[in-house]
Amino acid sequence: MKSKWILLAVLLFVIAGAVSVYFLFFKETSALASEAEIQELVETQYEGSSIQSISVNDTEYVVMIENEKGVYQIGIDGESREVTSLKRLQANDDATPPTGEEPKPADPPAETPPSGEAPPPTMLTEQQAMEIALQEVSGKVDDIELDEENGIKVYEVEIEVDEETEALVIINAYTGEILSLTWD
Repeated sequence: MKSKWILLAVLLFVIAGAVSVYFLFFKETSALASEAEIQELVETQYEGSSIQSISVNDTEYVVMIENEKGVYQIGIDGESREVTSLKRLQANDDATPPTGEEPKPADPPAETPPSGEAPPPTMLTEQQAMEIALQEVSGKVDDIELDEENGIKVYEVEIEVDEETEALVIINAYTGEILSLTWD
């Protein structure tokens, strides 16, 4: 009977040791991104924007940027390096449209919820994404999909230009910014 207890104790000790070794050496823990990594991510994803500030709260980075469309607050998970939120805090009314285009009417101001919290960012509709893509490339929309690239929601719009040529336009689903244009 005593040998069964000793055997059980040894078995529990071996299991506890194996679990400890696993957590010490094999379990991946994601390290918090550095401020330089976050800055590079924002500069890559939001070209033409200037970073106003970067702050960190626990594992969440809050980045303030400004571009020709306004001032934005971006939330980025420091471990996964994914954009978790994007809020436009201020619209630039003096933004002038490119030559030959009529100015677009300003969006009506978003109502603040009763709790005093800022409203969640609104995502473009598929129709809005198609209109943006067709302003860049003339043709017929063949397909549109909502996807995620580098932690950012994007619309992938395929446009058939002619029988032999297609274009793929990648659009930021929140800002409407064209992130890439590929011809095939």
